[in-house]
Amino acid sequence: MIQKIKKIISKHKVISAVSALVVIVIIYLLVRGSGGTAASQYVLASVQKGTIISSISGSGQISASNQVDVKPKVSGDVVYVGVKNGQAVRAGTLLVQLNTQDALKAIRDAEISLENAQISLQKTKLSQSSSIPQLQDTITNAQSNLGQAYQNGFNGVANAFLDLPDISTGIRGILYDAKVGSSTQANTGAYRDLMDQYSVFQMDVMIYQSAGNYQTAAAKFSANFDNYKNTSRYSSPEQIIVLINETLETVKLMAQTVKDEQNILDTVVLSMKQYQTSRPIPSAITQYQSDIAGYVSKLNSHINTLANIQNSITSNQQNLASAQRNFSNAQQSNPLDLASQQIAVQQRQAVLQDAKDNLANYYVRAPFAGTVAAVNIKRGDSASGGTAAVTVISNQRIAEISLNEVDVAKIKIDQKVTLTFDAVENLTITGKVADVDIIGAVSQGVVSYNIKIGLDAEDSRIKPGMSVSASIITDSKQNVLMVPLSAIKTSSDFSYVEMPSEASSSANELLAQSASSAGIVLDSQPKRQTITVGLISDSYAEITDGLKEGDVIVTRTITSSTASTQSSTQNRSILNAGGGTRGLNGSR
Repeated sequence: MIQKIKKIISKHKVISAVSALVVIVIIYLLVRGSGGTAASQYVLASVQKGTIISSISGSGQISASNQVDVKPKVSGDVVYVGVKNGQAVRAGTLLVQLNTQDALKAIRDAEISLENAQISLQKTKLSQSSSIPQLQDTITNAQSNLGQAYQNGFNGVANAFLDLPDISTGIRGILYDAKVGSSTQANTGAYRDLMDQYSVFQMDVMIYQSAGNYQTAAAKFSANFDNYKNTSRYSSPEQIIVLINETLETVKLMAQTVKDEQNILDTVVLSMKQYQTSRPIPSAITQYQSDIAGYVSKLNSHINTLANIQNSITSNQQNLASAQRNFSNAQQSNPLDLASQQIAVQQRQAVLQDAKDNLANYYVRAPFAGTVAAVNIKRGDSASGGTAAVTVISNQRIAEISLNEVDVAKIKIDQKVTLTFDAVENLTITGKVADVDIIGAVSQGVVSYNIKIGLDAEDSRIKPGMSVSASIITDSKQNVLMVPLSAIKTSSDFSYVEMPSEASSSANELLAQSASSAGIVLDSQPKRQTITVGLISDSYAEITDGLKEGDVIVTRTITSSTASTQSSTQNRSILNAGGGTRGLNGSR
């Protein structure tokens, strides 16, 4: 049997090979199909307004001792001690006052600096309020001057054409009329006859040159005259400029022809005076010399006038362009200059506020109600941040937690705290930050700072040494745009969210579908929308730019198949992998 199969295969090698290939392809397609076709589904949400709270979390224990060393936050000489040992104090009672001279000077300097910044801002506003109208007036004046220059140009051309036809006829007559010699002889021939025999060739060259220049000038004049007749003072500036340039060129060509003819006449007269002293100078030559003097005067005057008009137009065009450029620059730079001055004022205001806040640090107050256990300084002593000025025994429980150097920089006295306890379920107590270590403790290269928190309420279930988890509220904002952190992704140096490409009405329908399912399939890939992120909490982020309330965004992308369903981030999340929930601004 096997031998028969081998014989059949050997006889039909091509058919067998094709059949085997078909079988392999079918098997491949079946295997690939069995893996399932991946389909991305998207969980959607809308951008909403709400309250976002940024906090820092830490853990520690309930202190066995309820006494706190109250330390100044600044250095200075003690000028007042307001308590004594055993004295009962309330929260906020003034314990010690340091010399405030430097702090008050800093406030005065900050106030002066703020006032100067405000004056500069007002000057900028006044300057800008007048500069734009002035620049607009400059543009108007430049446009008016340029328009007048065009009119002057047309007038100059018109004045030139009062003289050019007669001059053109006159310079032609000097060459081709028959007034110097016989009535049948052109003037050019008569000029040759009046020359001595040694200068005839020279005269031929001069006549040839003058005739050529005349033909060029005549052709230019004819075309120029046609253009002049077709142009009016109401023509476009471009047409008037072309006419001015053509007319100036025509006048220059005529002036050159007149000069050539003057050379001819002067040469003839000189030759006759030298070699034909007995022969009188023809009266026609004398008349031509007189005519040429008039032509030269008129042509030179027109050349100067038209050249000055050209310069005037160019100058006024430049003035107009400069005025328009200055106006455009002012429109662009004025908002920037104003914003810069406004920022300067805000900076000075911040400096002043910091100086005022710093002044409060010179007044050392009781962080909570209690009893003074010890007064460690007296008037005239020098106190610093490491000095325990007064020891106060609290009437309330104290929790101590430890924070790293990054988080402790955001902690301030009297910040609100929420505390929970591992040993007491469902117990949440509020409190306030009572003390922050000035100097940190270093352990295995890690710097940590102890924070003492005064509890607002007593509970008999709370015992010394109990573990406590504290959430210190560092910032909060109300009525801000916010989105889930899971919706925010980062790429290079910017953050973005993904949004359905469908129209807003369709997107809202998809949002409703997404709310009742584990995700929906979109008709096309979501689009990226660049955003600016503000305050961040554990779950949400404030959006300061890029989105508006009601926008539909993708909060999660799910890639599902018959084999598996997995969450696909596709891009690095806004949160770092592992290690807590620190956001863009370092809060968590």
